[in-house]
Amino acid sequence: MITSFKGGVGKSTVAVNLCVGLALKKHKILIIDLDASSGSVDLFMGCEGDAIYNFFDVIQERAGIEKAVYSKKDSSDENSEYKIDILKAPVSHDFRSLRESDKLGEKIAKFTEDAKNIYDFIIFDCPSGKFALFEALAKKIDYVFVITLHSAASIRSAEKLALYLSESGVKGENVRLVINCFNPRGVSKGLNLGIVEIIERSKIKLIGLVEISNQMRDYQEAGKTIYDFSAKNKKIKGSFDDIIGRILEDNIILSRKYDGYKTNSLYFKKETKK
Repeated sequence: MITSFKGGVGKSTVAVNLCVGLALKKHKILIIDLDASSGSVDLFMGCEGDAIYNFFDVIQERAGIEKAVYSKKDSSDENSEYKIDILKAPVSHDFRSLRESDKLGEKIAKFTEDAKNIYDFIIFDCPSGKFALFEALAKKIDYVFVITLHSAASIRSAEKLALYLSESGVKGENVRLVINCFNPRGVSKGLNLGIVEIIERSKIKLIGLVEISNQMRDYQEAGKTIYDFSAKNKKIKGSFDDIIGRILEDNIILSRKYDGYKTNSLYFKKETKK
């Protein structure tokens, strides 16, 4: 479950790149776009199409999962083919109907069990804030990935989300933090919080960070992911590879360099002289 209380933090960017990275490792992947107002998974993956069914149709058992999905098939610049199944977001009135359903928990439970029998990984790209499926979904999935930008306002939002998840009965060990658009120069200048300070404020265990990159933004406007240009952007690709490795339970420590700065100089915000 890819989520945040604050909009514009890059949830879909993270979700799509994680999907491609996992698919390139030959895992069978399903990504579900749950943003009824501005779903963008298909745009970022360059496979905008006329899907007949959406997530609501599957939940309501009007169509099976394998019939409702449409597929993104491509190859990376390393000539590795991959395939990702996509389930389109329901429209706004579908969400209103779901909110009124007294069997929502049962429907989500059945969907997740059915999907697990088909796919290795199922990624829910969620809208910002709380929505009709939020609590029912959070209690049924294996991990909640909270996305935050490297800014004080976004980190505060992540802290509030962590508190809400805890109050909703989601165990802390099932919640992970991804710092998107990490700015190493900002930390070295004393402008941005360091890695440890972000973890301490949000109270969420870190699973990875992605350095700030204008190129990644440009790629997704063209319907491409970082893996389509990985030879030119090894650093950003490495950030996603690290997260994927940790998902797969490989022992990957945070040891990379960022713009020439050693990682150990990025743990805490630089103190400025008064």
